[in-house]
Amino acid sequence: MGHTAAEVNRSIALFGESVKHFFRDQQRSAMTSPMFNLPGRLVLGSHCYYENLPQLLAEIQSHASEEEIGHGMKRLCTRPNYVHLNSLALGFLVGREQARLSGAEIVNDGDKVAPVMQFWSRVSRSYRNDGRLLPDEADFTVPFLPAETISDLNDRLPGDDPDKLRRQIHRLVATLELYTFILHGEARVGVCHHGPYPLAGGDTLVVKELVGLREDFYPWAQLQVRLPYDNIACVMRFRDVRSKIVLFGTLTTEPRDYAQSIIAEALFVVEDGVYRPLPADEIPKITQIAADAQLELYLRVIDWNERYRIEYGADLYGYLLKSFADQLGFGTAFGHRIRACFGDSVERHLDDLYNGSERPLVLEHIATTQGPVFSPLSDKEANNA
Repeated sequence: MGHTAAEVNRSIALFGESVKHFFRDQQRSAMTSPMFNLPGRLVLGSHCYYENLPQLLAEIQSHASEEEIGHGMKRLCTRPNYVHLNSLALGFLVGREQARLSGAEIVNDGDKVAPVMQFWSRVSRSYRNDGRLLPDEADFTVPFLPAETISDLNDRLPGDDPDKLRRQIHRLVATLELYTFILHGEARVGVCHHGPYPLAGGDTLVVKELVGLREDFYPWAQLQVRLPYDNIACVMRFRDVRSKIVLFGTLTTEPRDYAQSIIAEALFVVEDGVYRPLPADEIPKITQIAADAQLELYLRVIDWNERYRIEYGADLYGYLLKSFADQLGFGTAFGHRIRACFGDSVERHLDDLYNGSERPLVLEHIATTQGPVFSPLSDKEANNA
C-alpha cells in the first residue's frame, strides 16, 4: 500500500530538518579537501540518484519488501546499514533540490519521489528497534541490534584490559577509520556507530562498526595490499557518558573525550552477521596492513585529475545502492546495471560541474535556508503516492 501525499511530505520534512541540523553542526556545506572535489562529487552522485534511483530501487524491491530488507539489516556489521540507508534519501533529495535550484521543472515528479521516501521510511521503521525514522526523534539513539545480541556482546567483553592492549585497540581502530575514509573518497560510509544500548546498572553499550574493508567495487580499490577481514566491530561499555548518535552514524559524547570512561571494550571480526573476538595477537599485524593499504590508496588517488575528483562520485553513490542488492544476492550484474544508468547522468552533468557552469547551489541552500530545505509535493504531484 503506497504512502499518501501527506505521509510523503512528512517524511521529506522530517528528513530535511535532520539534514539541516547535521550539515550545519558538522559544517558539511563548507566541505573542502586537497584530494577530492567534495561539493562536485556530492552533486554528481545526487544527480545520479534523482535520475535513476526509483527504477533501480524497484528492481531491488522485486526481490524483497522494505520490511524484509530492514529486518535483514538487524545484525552486526551488515551492509547496508543506517548510513547507507540515509545516504539514499539524502542523495535523492539533494539531487532533486539541486535540479530545482538550477532551473529545472520538478513538478509532477511525485511518482519518483513517493517510492523513494516510502522505501526509506519503511526500511527505517523495520530496521530500528523503536519504530522511529531518525535519531533526532529518539533522543539521538540508533538502536537496531536484538536484545540477545547486546547481552551476548556485553558478556564477551573482558573484565579488565591491560593498558597496552587498550592502546593497540585504539590504534587499530583509528588506522582502519582513516583507511576507510580514503577508500570511500573522504566519505564516512565505512564507519557506523549505533546504540547506546542501556545495560543493567546504568552502563551503556556503543558499537563502532568498520565495514567493507575489502570492498573492490571502486576502480581505485583493486589493491595489492588486502586486509584479512571485511568487517571489524569495536564494542565499548561506557559508564557516566552521555552518548549522541546523529543521522550518519557519527558519535559524540559528553564528556567529549570518552576514552577514560570505557569500562570494557573488545574487537570482533564479523562475517555474514556471525561474530567472533579478534585475537589480540593479530591486532599489530592488521594495523600495519591497514597502514600499508592506506598508503597505497593515497598514492593512487593523489594522481587523479581534477575532472575525476568529481566523477568518482558516481561510483561512490553506486556502491551505496549496490549494498542493498548485495544483501539479497544479486551478484555482479546489478553493479554493471548501476554503472550503465549512472553513466548517462555523468554524461549530462559532469562537464558543467567541471567547468563551473553548474554550481553546487544546494549546499548553500541547506546552509542558509530558514524553512524546509527540501521541497514538498503538492497534492497534484503526489497522485501516485
